[in-house]
Amino acid sequence: MSAAGTARTSEKMQSAGEPRPALPRMRTMVKVSCVIPAYNEAATISGVVRAARACPQIGEVIVVSDGCTDQTPHAAVDAGADQVLVLHRNIGKGGAVLAGVRAARGDVILLLDGDLCGLGAEHLTRLLQPVMAGRAEMAIGVFSDDYLHGMMRPLSGQRAVRRELLLRGPRLAESGFGFEIALDRLAKTWGARRVQVSWTGVTHRLKNRKYGMMRGLRLQLRASSDLVRQTRAGRPRRRNPSAVSRRRTRMDALVIALIVLVAVARPLFFAHPSQAAAFHLPTLPGPGPDDRVLVVVAHPDDEIIGAGGFMAAARQTGASVSVLVVTNGDSNRMAAALVGRHLPPRPGEFIREGRMRQQETVEALRRLGVAPANVFFLGFPDRQLALVMRSPLEPVASAYTGLRSAEYPGVVDHGAPYTRADLVELTRTIVARIQPTLLITHSLLDRHSDHIAVAQLVDLVRGQTPVYEFVVHASGFPRPLRSSPKDPLLPPPGVDLPPEWTWMRFELSSEMEREKRLAIGAHRSQLATPYLRLLLASFVRTNELFAVRPADLVASHPQ
Repeated sequence: MSAAGTARTSEKMQSAGEPRPALPRMRTMVKVSCVIPAYNEAATISGVVRAARACPQIGEVIVVSDGCTDQTPHAAVDAGADQVLVLHRNIGKGGAVLAGVRAARGDVILLLDGDLCGLGAEHLTRLLQPVMAGRAEMAIGVFSDDYLHGMMRPLSGQRAVRRELLLRGPRLAESGFGFEIALDRLAKTWGARRVQVSWTGVTHRLKNRKYGMMRGLRLQLRASSDLVRQTRAGRPRRRNPSAVSRRRTRMDALVIALIVLVAVARPLFFAHPSQAAAFHLPTLPGPGPDDRVLVVVAHPDDEIIGAGGFMAAARQTGASVSVLVVTNGDSNRMAAALVGRHLPPRPGEFIREGRMRQQETVEALRRLGVAPANVFFLGFPDRQLALVMRSPLEPVASAYTGLRSAEYPGVVDHGAPYTRADLVELTRTIVARIQPTLLITHSLLDRHSDHIAVAQLVDLVRGQTPVYEFVVHASGFPRPLRSSPKDPLLPPPGVDLPPEWTWMRFELSSEMEREKRLAIGAHRSQLATPYLRLLLASFVRTNELFAVRPADLVASHPQ
């Protein structure tokens, strides 16, 4: 019998008042289809799809783009989804799930939310096992690390369900955010066996982090409305309902509304005040698949500190990412001393440090998915770029390496003199080659003279290309000066932007934070310095921070 025929038969039996039969037992051979409904989940959908693709029990992965306005469909395709169903308007979770189920071929449907962080193939195998072994018709995944998720177990969207059970609910498509409550009610009606499976290390990305405070609040309220509606729908309608029945219905609705309210209010009332302050910063949209991002920095590791998460997001969406590093960072005395085991370090030891940092940068960017062919080094003198920018034609001699020209292997122009003319020309050549749609670089507000010089350099060669700027060194920034991955990165205190600029936050998913931390770990020479070890760890936060001119934002992301 077809799926449509199964649904029609169950409806007819229900209207005739016949007893509902038990679901038939699971066959020995089953196929599993993974259905992932998603609304604007470009930041996390890739990780969810890859986890599903890595699970050996799953035969196909279907992503349903429920009216997405971001790059979710492209990210899903790039991550390996077998099908991406694009719905041109948002019809709600219930409708999106049923659209995916109708397109699926498996006897078992694995339902996953598109905003999961920390998901692995082993989690999916555990969730599927009870259903595939025939011990249950539905298994529900619950996050053991999230007490609120445990309280809201009936609302968990992570489920392994027999396909025929989903098709027996003709009104599931209309349930919206109340889909799980409607599904539980359907399972109870048909006598389906349900089990709970505990997951460790998996979390949701909160709506206020995805969409901003106000939009996230609106979506939470919409979800609350759907949940209350489904709770009320579960109560039998009587011609003369008793007062007790009415009170129970209202109480159920109130409990669900309170739980959702706690989820909304938790970031405001149970978080550090700095997190609440972060909500007032506008959210910076991520790059699209057609973007060409060029990150221009003074030193190896600056690119990861300021934009490691942004680059990870760009690679996930299929954007092109290139990095231009102006110096080899060859003036760190402690790192050079560790390389040569000699105090004070000699010029040759500073040069060896510069070569090592060049290699570390290539490895760090490889961990973010940036190919070595897209990484460019100029090899100019560390801590002396301000002098170079003031010296049009006379080469500057490095106070550390003694070099007066770029002598490192693998630089763009071996032997290029340390002059302003050569520095500007080399940078302009790289910009012309990449033709970036977006430049990311240092801010003029940074205290480091090299960072200021690179900001000036980019301003000379940018043309009309939009620019996002970040700060590394400023008084009282970042705070706390230590690893603080659950805190936001806030603007430097006491630093005022020019009137036409604004601070914007780029939200990082757990996967982006992990990739950024992994990339920082490649800069081993810098992590040997106590202060730099603290500084680098301080920039792995829930967001990255950029100073942006509104005109550049519009140019980079036209509406």
